Amino acid sequence: MTKPFSFSHEFTLDKSYFAETYDASIDPQIKGKDFIKTAIFAVIGLGILLSTNLGDHELAHKNTYYLGYFFIGLSVVEALSIKFKRTWWLWRQMMSKAANNNASLTVNDEGMIIESAYVNQTTLWTDVYRISEMNTGFMITLANTKSYLSKRGLSEEAIAFIRSKI
Repeated sequence: MTKPFSFSHEFTLDKSYFAETYDASIDPQIKGKDFIKTAIFAVIGLGILLSTNLGDHELAHKNTYYLGYFFIGLSVVEALSIKFKRTWWLWRQMMSKAANNNASLTVNDEGMIIESAYVNQTTLWTDVYRISEMNTGFMITLANTKSYLSKRGLSEEAIAFIRSKI
C-alpha cells in the first residue's frame, strides 16, 4: 500500500511573486483588439462633445459637456494601461488586500489548496483539464480558467508529483 502524498508550503504574495505570475501567464504582445475599449470610450466622448455643441437642447447641458471629457480621459487611461500592461497589472495586484500577506499551499492526492486571509481556493485533480510545465512553474488549466503555480518553494517530490498529474 502506498503512502498518500502531502506537501505544504507557506509563501508571501509579494511583488516578485506577482511579477513571476504575470510573466508566466500573460501574453505581452499588444494586439489591435486590445484597443477596442479605448476606441469605444473615445468615440462616446467625442460624440458627447459634438452633441453638446449642436444647440440649446438637453444634451447641451454643462455637466454633459464634462462627461464627454471624462470619456476622453478614460480612453487615455485605457490606452496607457495597454501600453504599460505589466506595470499596470503589478500595481493593481500590489494595491489589493492580499498583497504582502502570507498564503499556504497544500498539495495532496486530492488536489491543491491555497489559503490566505482573503483567498481560499481548492482545485481538485479531477477538475484539471491540462497542466503545462514551464521553467518557473506550472500553468494549470481548468474548464473555464487558468492558474499559475510557482515552483518556488516546492520540493522535488512535489514537483515530481505534479508532473505525474500531467
